[in-house]
Amino acid sequence: MIYTVENTWKELHEARVETAIVPFGAVEQHGHHLPLGTDWIIADHMGRALAEALGEDVLLLPAMPFGNSREHMAFPGTITLRPATLAAVLDDIVESLRHHSFRTVIVFSAHGGNWILKPTLRELNFRYPEMTLLWANGSLPEEGETVPADIHAGGSETSSLLHFRPDLVRPVTEAMDSPGIVGQEFNDYVGFDKSTRTGAWGRPTEATAERGAERVAQAAEHQARYIRWARARVAELKAQASIVPPE
Repeated sequence: MIYTVENTWKELHEARVETAIVPFGAVEQHGHHLPLGTDWIIADHMGRALAEALGEDVLLLPAMPFGNSREHMAFPGTITLRPATLAAVLDDIVESLRHHSFRTVIVFSAHGGNWILKPTLRELNFRYPEMTLLWANGSLPEEGETVPADIHAGGSETSSLLHFRPDLVRPVTEAMDSPGIVGQEFNDYVGFDKSTRTGAWGRPTEATAERGAERVAQAAEHQARYIRWARARVAELKAQASIVPPE
């Protein structure tokens, strides 16, 4: 059953619901054809769809209408929260739910700019180990969906260190290889000590100093080209008139 703010506290108390869904949206410009509340409307309806798809007793909270929308502030009607404010909102919501014995909290955002929610979720999982706080989107490896193979101390980073400071790289054995078996979001849920064998996520046995040198050279060259292009492009765009008419 789906419980919402239209229920009473007594109904919620008697149901002993332990799972809550917390949607986040935004109020920001969406061009000439969509309303300011697009992300909020989507978040609110997606929350209902997720609650129905789960098929269990959940508390579906109203979607948070305001998010981090600084990049849209030239457009009238856009409302933005600072990242720290948005993080504090999630923190306070989770603290409230924890106080009432909720143990699973599912968070999602219909607005990509609310990036601060994910590291906040990681921090809350660390702070409240008795709870399970999940980001609603992730990979399903058992269903053939791909997961990252090399993200931390694997072949890539080990190759870089073999190039920069080989004296600091300890002997590598096959036992240290630990390619991804779940999505990277699991590190927000349980940490690297549960999602890997040694703390490394990848295959350090595949590392070479030559690979490190090649990777560094390619990355630095691409970064330099991007910086030169972006700096000039930013200057051009800043010099243009805003598409928002002056008052």
